[in-house]
Amino acid sequence: MGNCLDSVFGGYDKKDVLAKTDAYNSLILAIDEANLSDAAINAELLKIRHMPMRKAKWLFLPLSGFSIPQTDNYIAELEEMIQKKIML
Repeated sequence: MGNCLDSVFGGYDKKDVLAKTDAYNSLILAIDEANLSDAAINAELLKIRHMPMRKAKWLFLPLSGFSIPQTDNYIAELEEMIQKKIML
């Protein structure tokens, strides 16, 4: 699993990425500790999926953000990890 996301101009806003990945990691931790029912896991996963992922910009100028392809791949890996844990 990727541990480092590159900073690029015009990528995803860093605050949005960190908030979303933190939410995924918190869900993974809760699943590992068996604190959530299946319905609660699905509800939390749906809420996380709807968290915004805006592009980093100021007015119309791009700012430094996290690489979009790397971020998308990392989030896909987190989703896959959650799916595997749910299936166990």
